[in-house]
Amino acid sequence: MAAMGAGVARHRAGAAMDQERQGYESQLDQSQRQIEAQQRQIEALQQQKFQQPQQEDPTKKLQKYADLRQKGLLTEEEFQKLKADLLSQM
Repeated sequence: MAAMGAGVARHRAGAAMDQERQGYESQLDQSQRQIEAQQRQIEALQQQKFQQPQQEDPTKKLQKYADLRQKGLLTEEEFQKLKADLLSQM
C-alpha cells in the first residue's frame, strides 16, 4: 500500500512540475514576443528618423533668400512673401 501511495505522490509531483514548466515556457514565449515587438518598433522609429527631411535652420534659409534677392533671382515681392511664410512657420 505504501508503494502505491509513493507512486501516486510521484505522479502528482511530476504533474505539478509539468504544469510549472508549461507556465514557465508560456512566460518565455510571451517575453520573446514582447522583445520582438519592441525590436520592430525600434526599427520603425529608426526608419522614420531617416525618412524625415531635416529642417533647415530658418536663419540660414532667410539668408539664402536674401542672397537670391541680391543676385536678382528673386524680386523684392517674392523675397517678402518667402520671408513672411518662413516667419509664420516659427
